[in-house]
Order: sequence, then structure tokens, then C-alpha cells
Amino acid sequence: MRRMARGFLIVVSILNGLAGLVCGVLFIAGPDGRLMQAGALLPVIQELPLASVFFQDFTWIGIAMLLVLGVPNSVVTVMLVRGSERQYFATLAAGALLILWCGFELIFMINGLAVGYFVVGLISILCSITLLRSASASA
Repeated sequence: MRRMARGFLIVVSILNGLAGLVCGVLFIAGPDGRLMQAGALLPVIQELPLASVFFQDFTWIGIAMLLVLGVPNSVVTVMLVRGSERQYFATLAAGALLILWCGFELIFMINGLAVGYFVVGLISILCSITLLRSASASA
């Protein structure tokens, strides 16, 4: 069970790190959404709270995606591979950030991808808690 939970966290952190970095950069490079083929969502995000400040295009979403998903998950990947002492606290934080990101998205626009990522975030948190308990019990 412990090995499976750790493997899940490694795979999720790699995939979420890559997705967050790549998508964040693509949103910043193409703020109209064309590089991500997300132009149809532009009218939707322009109706969000604080739209006049943050959501006239995808620039701030790209920056947030880099800072909330890409960078933390990339750091977590390194921590997991190196076996850092705080690795499971970091995976717990990354899972919480993923849930917050998806929760915000689901409040304003329901979509299956966000629901799937929300579930992945929940499973990541459960795996992190399981591994933290296991680590503290063996210490």
C-alpha cells in the first residue's frame, strides 16, 4: 500500500508539474488562448469576479498556473525522488493547492477535467496522510 501511494504521488507530481509549467507558459505566450485552443473560454473568464483586473485574457491564469501547479509539483517531484524528509508534507500542500484550483474553477465553470483533477487532488491528500502516518509510526 505504501509503495503504491508513493508511486501514485510521484506520477501525479510529474504530470501536474509538467502540465502546470507547459500550460502556464502557453497561456502567457498566447494570452488570447489560441496556443491552448481555449479562445472560446475567454468570454466566460471575462465574467469572473475581478475580471477587469485579472481576466481580460489568460495572462494571469498562466502566471497562477505556473505558481500554483507547475512550480510546486516540480519541487515535489524532486523532493520525492531525493527522498526528502519533508516530501509528504510537500505532497500534501500540492494536493491542497490542486483542490483549491479545481474548486475555484468548478464554482464558475463545471467541466469534467476539473472534476477529475479535483479527485486526483483528494487521492493525493489521502496518500500523503497515509504516508505521513506510516513514516511517523516507523520513526
